[in-house]
Amino acid sequence: MSDQEARFAAKDFTMGDLNAVVKFLGEEATQRIKSGHPFTLTFLEEQLRTLFDKNGRRIPEGLTYPVRDPDRSYFLQQPQIDYAQRLERLKVHFRERKLPISPSQFQDECEGLREELAKSEEFATCANILNGVVLPVVLLPVPHRGFDYGMVLERVYLSAVERAYKELFPERTFQNYRKGELARKVSIIDGSRHDLLVGKLFKGPVIGLFSPNPLQGFSVLAQREQMATLPQRFSLGGGFDSATAVTMYPDVLARDFQTPGYDCAALSWVDSEYSLCFEANDERLWFDHEVSLGYAFGSYSGGLFFSR
Repeated sequence: MSDQEARFAAKDFTMGDLNAVVKFLGEEATQRIKSGHPFTLTFLEEQLRTLFDKNGRRIPEGLTYPVRDPDRSYFLQQPQIDYAQRLERLKVHFRERKLPISPSQFQDECEGLREELAKSEEFATCANILNGVVLPVVLLPVPHRGFDYGMVLERVYLSAVERAYKELFPERTFQNYRKGELARKVSIIDGSRHDLLVGKLFKGPVIGLFSPNPLQGFSVLAQREQMATLPQRFSLGGGFDSATAVTMYPDVLARDFQTPGYDCAALSWVDSEYSLCFEANDERLWFDHEVSLGYAFGSYSGGLFFSR
């Protein structure tokens, strides 16, 4: 056995290990290595590129709109997930007599999504998002006939948020500052992919993973801009997904003053100069319009929704 062969043997590489390396490098690079020809590592750098840092925050590279460092005094904590309990919150506060999925279906689907993010080659650049707070969520179907986003958001979703919040914090208040001002005034931003998510909701419920603050410190315009380099199965947080997450997890997303504000960055309100957002403190939770879309706040974030 040669010295080189001995070194490989000492590493206990199996044939499966070597096959995995060949698959990762690709046929062209493998042939060049085998024949002794030089090659560049540009392709390898591309494959190893990650879109999220070790904390699960989106790395703001190549953006033209403002981003600042997150204010770490505003933070979230990952809860232990009791799938049955969270589904029960959804059913009660959305006033559904029966949900279209069971707790076991909910759990199986979400664990499968986590597995894809963690191990699938397709999402290798996004695996670090799992290092942040990730909340399993079920989005309920919405009627297609006569659909108006703003009307459904106010009548269905914000009402559910209010019931969930006031049940958990009976001494606090919920305020919708745009009450009566959402119907026919809310639109979905092109490129956010939130429209694709809503299209799925016309057909039935959608199970997904909602990451509430991977974009903390991004201006709303930067949140929208960064979507261009994310895999297609991610959508930017809008109203339906953000409101559902708050309804299912008010203890996490409306905990106190130290929870970040949540931009509904996939939405515009009235015109392109305004968007919408949630914010909480120790006494209340409120929903309002947002201005200064090009300004980066370290205490605010938009969400990302990942589903099949």
